[in-house]
Amino acid sequence: VLDLDAFERTQKAEGLGVGSEGTAGEKNMHDKDFTCALFRFLQLLCEGHNLDFQNYLRTQAGNTTTVNVVISTVDYLLRLQESIMDFYWYYSSKDIIDQPGKDNFCKAITVAKQVFNTLTEVIQGPCSLNQQALAHSRLWDAVGGFLFLFAHMQDKLSKNASQLDLLKELLELQKEMVIMMLSMLEGNVMNGTIGKQMVDTLVESASNVEIILCFFNMFLKLPSLVNSPTVALILKFFDMFLKLKELTSSATFQEIDSKNTGWITPKDFQKAMEQQKIYTTEEIQYLMGCCEPNHDGLIDYREFTERFHNPAKDIGFNLAVLLTNLSEHMPNDPRLSRFLETASSVLNYFEPFLGRIEILGGANRIERVYFEIKESTIDQWEKPQIKESKRAFFYSIVTEGGDKGKLEAFVNFCEDAIFEMQHASSISMEDEEETPTCATAYPFPGADDEPPSAFDPIKKGLNYLKNQIFGVLSYLTPANIKKQIAIMKTKTFPELIKGFFFLLFYTVFYTGWVFYSSSKSLFHMILLLMGGQALVEPGEEEVEDLKQDIWAKPSIMPIEAPPPLPIEAAPVEPAPEAGDRPMQAFGLDITKDEAGGEAKYTMSKAKEGVTPQSSVDQSDAEALSEEDGKKTPDKLLTEEAAQATPPEAKAESQVAVPAEQAVMAMMAAQEPIKPTETPAVAAINFREYGRKLVSFLARNFYTMKYLALVMAFAINFILLFYKVTVPGGDEDEEEGEEEDDDDIVLGNSTFDDSAILGDDDEDLEEWVVIEEKVFYLEPIIRLLAITHSIISFCMLVAYYNLKVPLAIFKREKEIARSLEFDGLYISEQPAEDDINGHWDKLVISTKSFPVNYWDKFVKKRVREKYSETYDFDAISNLLGMDKGSAFSQEEEPTGIWGVITSMDWKYQVWKAGVTITDNAFLYNTWYFTFSVMGNFNFFFFAAHLLDIAVGFKTLRTILQSVTHNGKQLVLTVMLLTIIVYIYTVIAFNFFRKFYVQEEEDEVDQKCHNMLTCFVFHLYKGVRAGGGIGDEIEPPDGDDYETYRILFDITFFFFVIVILLAIIQGLIIDAFGELRDQLQSVVDDMESNCFICGIGKDYFDKVPHGFDTHVQKEHNLANYMFFLMHLINKPDTEYTGQETYVWEFYQKRCWDFFPVGDCFRKQYEEELMGGTS
Repeated sequence: VLDLDAFERTQKAEGLGVGSEGTAGEKNMHDKDFTCALFRFLQLLCEGHNLDFQNYLRTQAGNTTTVNVVISTVDYLLRLQESIMDFYWYYSSKDIIDQPGKDNFCKAITVAKQVFNTLTEVIQGPCSLNQQALAHSRLWDAVGGFLFLFAHMQDKLSKNASQLDLLKELLELQKEMVIMMLSMLEGNVMNGTIGKQMVDTLVESASNVEIILCFFNMFLKLPSLVNSPTVALILKFFDMFLKLKELTSSATFQEIDSKNTGWITPKDFQKAMEQQKIYTTEEIQYLMGCCEPNHDGLIDYREFTERFHNPAKDIGFNLAVLLTNLSEHMPNDPRLSRFLETASSVLNYFEPFLGRIEILGGANRIERVYFEIKESTIDQWEKPQIKESKRAFFYSIVTEGGDKGKLEAFVNFCEDAIFEMQHASSISMEDEEETPTCATAYPFPGADDEPPSAFDPIKKGLNYLKNQIFGVLSYLTPANIKKQIAIMKTKTFPELIKGFFFLLFYTVFYTGWVFYSSSKSLFHMILLLMGGQALVEPGEEEVEDLKQDIWAKPSIMPIEAPPPLPIEAAPVEPAPEAGDRPMQAFGLDITKDEAGGEAKYTMSKAKEGVTPQSSVDQSDAEALSEEDGKKTPDKLLTEEAAQATPPEAKAESQVAVPAEQAVMAMMAAQEPIKPTETPAVAAINFREYGRKLVSFLARNFYTMKYLALVMAFAINFILLFYKVTVPGGDEDEEEGEEEDDDDIVLGNSTFDDSAILGDDDEDLEEWVVIEEKVFYLEPIIRLLAITHSIISFCMLVAYYNLKVPLAIFKREKEIARSLEFDGLYISEQPAEDDINGHWDKLVISTKSFPVNYWDKFVKKRVREKYSETYDFDAISNLLGMDKGSAFSQEEEPTGIWGVITSMDWKYQVWKAGVTITDNAFLYNTWYFTFSVMGNFNFFFFAAHLLDIAVGFKTLRTILQSVTHNGKQLVLTVMLLTIIVYIYTVIAFNFFRKFYVQEEEDEVDQKCHNMLTCFVFHLYKGVRAGGGIGDEIEPPDGDDYETYRILFDITFFFFVIVILLAIIQGLIIDAFGELRDQLQSVVDDMESNCFICGIGKDYFDKVPHGFDTHVQKEHNLANYMFFLMHLINKPDTEYTGQETYVWEFYQKRCWDFFPVGDCFRKQYEEELMGGTS
């Protein structure tokens, strides 16, 4: 533990300059690493809720001498807390804690965190005997001391940014301690022995003057705790910093930080807190004291929020869980109820994110489980696609399957909803990026900005136009109109006259201003287009070239080297060859000699009048311009430098320089550095734009559905103004020609060109045109049709990305479960009429399966499960697995052809088959097809009106009533057709003469052809109210009169009375059945709990008891959130209750659901005693 005396001796020695020369034992916590490793080892031995070793730590059975390691750990924790307290009192009178003090505090806090982690793992499971041991130990004294440290040190450390690292360590320690306290309540029962022992221990410690009440006492609120400064400081800390997120995300902050930089002045920060009215004056002053402005007096409010809000949220949630657990398991303690009122702000803040469910524990006792629900999960639960899936589940659940079948269907729905929420969250990302955790880099004067993109002016123009449009539309909102009307009513008559004249003036003024600005911009654009490129003065061009040469050609600049040692000049060859010609640099001729296999450089003075600079200048001048006789900028610069150089320096510069420097200068002269050119147009990431487009469409899928329906109604309303016209008609010739011309322009012909140009005068040409009075509707309907097709296509894309993955997930999950639990395709084969089962066999051998289903090891488990009974190689071939490893490994090919061949085409074919058999996808496909066809003929949009029957669940029931008994309906229609055919045969052979009809001397024989006779019976006989007898000649006085009467009556009886009535009855009965089923589901949900099945009458003994039960205790959404919590949480961090539920879930066993029982029913006597 920490030793304050040794620390003071070390500080004094360092102050005197002697240094700390003590042994290792005199240094504070020199064995920190070993201590942490030892407790970490004990923690890992208890990992996975190892009950045997948890009990072994308490008592070593079979040993003559046993050591209670649990109690020894608590004793060490108490000593550690007391040593930290000594250091706190040492620094309590100082403003800040210096670096040596922070180092010692961090050492002790690190060890204390590990001790709390070990104690948490020792009692989790729960291990009730270890919980009892801790409840009777001095743990509460240690926790009380830590509570005092938390309350005072966090207040001290939060006021100085230099203490932030120590504050974070302290908050982490506080979090670990609260988690340990929550583990003490695992398996807690109503007014249990552990809770009572806790209360007794806390009451005894409350009377102790030396130890301030422990952390747990704060939540039981003892009489001496009401005015405790410790409680006040901790609650003040959480209450203030939990509101920071609400403050920084308010509209006031958005107005102050309009550019979203993250910087704000202290004055604006204080003003925003005052305007929000969520802080008192003292709290505002306290928060302002915690802020630390930068050198410009600005505050990074994002970093400030991140520093204090997030740790307060983590610890505050655990505090809320602890408070809620105690309040529900100890309802008869008045001290706790009074404390809950004090901590109500913290509880109210975390109430929406605190999930709770009830399970049937291992001891056959109902237990309550508490967990965190993320805010993003709650938002996704309220999305329209999740609501639709939830509604479909409740109205399709089979209640006759019993509780087990109902719960299994509910778990399947939870899995589907979890995937749908996660998938929707991944593709439906907001266009704006997440709020950064700190402010952007503060723009210092002179900072270099990135070169603007070519799209920046367009973006700025569009943003300006958008802001102006929204600004104008903001004046037309109902709230603003109502406000202005109320203001106008309060004004007097002269003020109204004055306002009217001001309105006229500003109308004329702004109209003229808009006209002037538009004309000015137009003429400016025309002048720019006509003027061409601006001329540049020669002087300016030379200056620009000079600047470019200075920065782009540093090798050409004259370099003045220090006078080197004299070197013998090599003899100059009179006529060197082209390859051995000397190079010139810095006034020297450099010659390369490769004799002897080594490269040697010899230097001599250059010939008079020739310098490297002049040669480079000449080449540059020739490259720039041969006609211009002026000096180049490089030559001007060289001459100016030469004039400014003294004669002595000139003489020295002509002396030979070292070979290495000359070579480097020569290489630099040959390869000048080229400036990096910035591309004029930034690269466009089409994939990112595509992702944003899909995200936008997915978020607005249901909005587009309603918009398309409204547009379909608008198009069909315009179609009411169409009419059929015949060219010519009865009007005079001129009017007919004019009208004909108008009709051709505005019309939509129903005939092709061949019909129009036909030579037959008897066939009149008919044109479908819009009425002349509303001719302006023609371009409107054309625009609506094109827009409707675009929206329909967007709906198809959105559905494919939003809902099709869910259908793939369901099929993959169904296949995986059938393989693992039913042995499908291994021990049994699907039925012959099971088309989906035979199609799914295609995918189980693919290497990609499963893709969307989260259990990627299902194939491995299936092979391990069935390899003992069935052939290992056959199972491996069936699953597409390598016989030696989990999956066959293949080298990844490269190139376009390699990518094509490496694609899992079998899986893609199976996926396409599942997609095109999805009814909703087919519906959206046909919806889009009819929309495209509607652009060629507007009357196709009439089919889109049927979407109203699909979009509303009440009308959807009517459509389902036709397809509900579809098989019986089709068979009945087939029987009707057969009966009609039999009657057709009889009529054709015996009663043909009654089917002869004469109209205007034309004989129409309806039954002299078998096909014509059969069609006539179907078309006329079935539709006739009295049967076929109403449509043919009466048999009065005929020889076959008796047989005709028998024929007509039997047709009427069998076809009209029986078969048609059966068809109508099937449809009506299906509608009634669906309606009763929906109503029964509603009645069952309103009268019985879905989870436990207990009726409403039992819970309503207490006012609103049933509503409280289904909303808080057995909330269906909370069970789904808990399953999502288990899937996302690492299994090594599970609590005992979470491990228990997860093991049952893996076995597909639902015995953890409290069927027929609940926490309230189990502890009915205790709860009723508390209420009475």
